[in-house]
Amino acid sequence: MMNLLTFDIEDWYHPNLAEIGSAKDIEPEDRVVEPTLRIIKMLERTNNKATFFVLGEVAEKFPELVQEMIRKGHEVASHGYRHNLVYNYTKYQFETDIEQSVEILEKAINQKVIGYRAPSWSLNRSTTWAWKVLHSFGFKYDSSLYPFKTFLYGDDTSPRFDYTIQIEDGKTLKEIPPSAVEVFGSRMPFAGGFFLRVTPLWYVRWCISHYNKQGKPAVIYLHPWEIDLEQPRLALSAKERFIMYANLRNTERKLFQIMKKYDFTSIRDYFAFDRDSKKTKTAKFMGQETA
Repeated sequence: MMNLLTFDIEDWYHPNLAEIGSAKDIEPEDRVVEPTLRIIKMLERTNNKATFFVLGEVAEKFPELVQEMIRKGHEVASHGYRHNLVYNYTKYQFETDIEQSVEILEKAINQKVIGYRAPSWSLNRSTTWAWKVLHSFGFKYDSSLYPFKTFLYGDDTSPRFDYTIQIEDGKTLKEIPPSAVEVFGSRMPFAGGFFLRVTPLWYVRWCISHYNKQGKPAVIYLHPWEIDLEQPRLALSAKERFIMYANLRNTERKLFQIMKKYDFTSIRDYFAFDRDSKKTKTAKFMGQETA
């Protein structure tokens, strides 16, 4: 069965942790290029495809990197222009950010961008207006609602599997959340970032197989800085340092093992967004019916 492999293309200073501070003003650096190219090479070696959610400011400086993704048969989607939390934006600021991102990405790849993932999963109950904005720019899907609550993002009541958000006047947007399993009534994320880095490989494999036995694709995600062992180390609190750097040394090997064992494709291809989208179950979330 096909699963979904996704990468958020951002650099070591982009995570929205409280103590990063002035590092957020750093211009994109070329060190994001090398680990991203390694990821593309691993995908080629394992005959897999992926979706790359690329920051506009990264694509603006390194358009050839984005073009390489397309040349290798992958999907390029939007991660916004700057890595700012959407729930701190006004609607106008969000529209401006999306417009910049779309313009840069589509100029680089010469094709329509149809997918979006918010920086740090920062869509929530206060940002339902964002779906209308995304639809107005021609997006077919969003992958921003994390079905597990953390101190920074997520919602335990959000559906774990893909569903369709009804916006208005028959307009819809597919929502494709990252994967989390339910164990004894509690949700446990495993599919990416910090959670993938610290979860034993055998358990990650069990979780992916568990999804597949239910006829569902696992949605995996990672960042290029998570396989960059030489990145500058930020002065963070003990908690944020652990979140940021735990088990980096084993992440690339773990990712490659997952790529070898399972089949992966892009979100665009799996859901056939260039043709008819697959039907999904109805779910109720954020006070509206989703189908």
